[in-house]
Amino acid sequence: MSRLYSISIVCFVFVIFGGHAFGQQKMKLIPTFENCSYYCDSVFDVTFDKAWNTSATFRLLYKAKKESQWNEAFPPYYDAQCFQLRGSIMNLKENIEYDVRLEKKRKGKWVTAQKGDFTTWNSCPTIKKEWKLSELKEYKAGSGVVLKGLKGRENGWIKIVGDVSIEAPATYRQALEIDDCKFLILENFVVKGGRIDAVAIRENCENVRVVGADISAWGRVAVDQVHLEDSVNYPATKYKRDNACFIDEEGVVIRNDAGIYLGTVGKVPGPQNIVIERCYIHDPNGHSNAWHGVREIGRAKGISYRFWHPQGPQGIYMRSRGGLVIRYNDVVGADHYRLHDLLGGFNNGKIDGGMNTDADVYGNYLAFSQDDGLEMDGGQCNIRLYHNRIEQARVGISTAPNIKGPSYLIRNIIFNLGDSNREYSYGIKNGGGTMYSHGLHYFINNTFHISGNCISSVGYGGDVDRGMFQGYSRNNIFFNRKESNLKARGCGIYEAHSHLNNHFDYDLFCDENKKDKRGLARLKSSDCEQHAIYGDPLFIKPEAGVFTLSAESPAIGYGQLQTNLSGGTGGSVDMGALAYGSSSLIPHRPIDVQADKYMVVMSHQDSGKVEIKVGQVPANLSYRLTKNKDMDWLSFETDQHGDVTSDSSFSILFNTKAVVGKSYRGVFFIRFSNGYSIPVSINVL
Repeated sequence: MSRLYSISIVCFVFVIFGGHAFGQQKMKLIPTFENCSYYCDSVFDVTFDKAWNTSATFRLLYKAKKESQWNEAFPPYYDAQCFQLRGSIMNLKENIEYDVRLEKKRKGKWVTAQKGDFTTWNSCPTIKKEWKLSELKEYKAGSGVVLKGLKGRENGWIKIVGDVSIEAPATYRQALEIDDCKFLILENFVVKGGRIDAVAIRENCENVRVVGADISAWGRVAVDQVHLEDSVNYPATKYKRDNACFIDEEGVVIRNDAGIYLGTVGKVPGPQNIVIERCYIHDPNGHSNAWHGVREIGRAKGISYRFWHPQGPQGIYMRSRGGLVIRYNDVVGADHYRLHDLLGGFNNGKIDGGMNTDADVYGNYLAFSQDDGLEMDGGQCNIRLYHNRIEQARVGISTAPNIKGPSYLIRNIIFNLGDSNREYSYGIKNGGGTMYSHGLHYFINNTFHISGNCISSVGYGGDVDRGMFQGYSRNNIFFNRKESNLKARGCGIYEAHSHLNNHFDYDLFCDENKKDKRGLARLKSSDCEQHAIYGDPLFIKPEAGVFTLSAESPAIGYGQLQTNLSGGTGGSVDMGALAYGSSSLIPHRPIDVQADKYMVVMSHQDSGKVEIKVGQVPANLSYRLTKNKDMDWLSFETDQHGDVTSDSSFSILFNTKAVVGKSYRGVFFIRFSNGYSIPVSINVL
């Protein structure tokens, strides 16, 4: 039975039993600060060759209420299983009222079918009560803090300012626990400690924001490492899936101790409308094992192991009911204190797992993990991931599986990958097969500068086609770096199995290992990359992490317009994450500063310099320098703090004193007093 015929039968039954016809209904609209998810139900009697190819029949328009001009959003995604059009309106302004209407073309004319309105979130909501942390009865120096039952209102939030630090000993499971709170802002908290988590936000919380926090020194310290061949000390009944993982003094495997834990109990899939913004999450107490290596501690110290999944602390460990916004954060492990994932999800194989639905992750710096930089795995329904910088992870982003979709991956930069063994695999790994891969990924205007596959089938689940995923790509730059190990060389896109919805085009492929630098895609789907270009994209200074385009770049103006997502001047669209003439700052943040380098490669006894150029910035802005706790091999030769004024520049001088014969990886931050930063990664070869 064909899909169209099946749909017609269901529609017929629906009408007989009193369903309403497709008419002017009110659509479901779920906004965040600068985006809005939409859901249009009861869309019958339509069929499309691909779920994303709906623009000839439907279009979604939006405008600010005070304006007259309507704008067109990116085309809706059609879910034939539930007769629903859904998607995201992006690049909105915060705290603005918008009107929306869905139009269907009938007899050559556009007719309004559904409509609605919404207001985007406000970064500065009305504050009804404001306290200092030291004023609360819940605060006691040298102990953990539990904030329970603090409930503001939508028109009157509660705000608590962290004027004192929370330093909790290991007797407290969490240093800071937030339980049953609503419309609450925690600003400029300093949180250290917690035997398991530094900060835990419970599943009964809604509309809670953690802004400008400095979070460190959480989690358990390992005393041993599992060795399954020693069945007496490490019985398989207890550790069968945890070979080589670290264990604590109670013999329990250390896994998922979190800088910030978004909690869940039973069937409740986590808190709702949570914002984590401008936080510095760094330097956990423990670390994760790599995929393979030599045991570092305990009775099996020095004994090697092969291919075992990393387990250890997480930067942010999350499951959400929806409305999660993670923006402008620095989430970092350290070279010798690597996290399992930087942003990790749980219940990944469920439709409400991980970030779940209606979430934004943007402007973040994610570095130093043994596995993924970021896990999107789960429902991925209107999950928007953009303007992030990911490095020093084995895999940049995991999307396996995408159970519902769609998800949007836009203008991210993935480069300088590697775990503690200096090994790497994929930029974005995908999969799920017939059982799990029901949702579509949009890969648009991303920049990859790696050795392995940039977008790749990997696999999830038990199907024979477990590497199958649904993907739509446009305007990406796939740069495969020079790699001496032939087995580690990759390609731009690797698609192990085709899917009806898959289509890849208007991408740039470069392979530095080839004389002509012509990269490639290994695709199963047909009629793809008919408009691809091949060769060097001519970045300004990729060896220093500067991925803006030079004036001679073939990527300038060669992209395809993606309405509401990747515009250009005069109809011209550049390829890659950073358009020609744009700021070089990575990750992108709303502050007018740039560096001449975002990555510095040095020798063991060396000196370095980074120049910072400042445009228009707020008055009374200052900066300080921070670095990972294991970076005793790098020292600053300039003041570690200073003032910042508009239309100025300043320099950061530093040197290395490292042991010859060892390689080092690290990052330092120029951290500004408004919570934004410039990360500069250091590789000592």
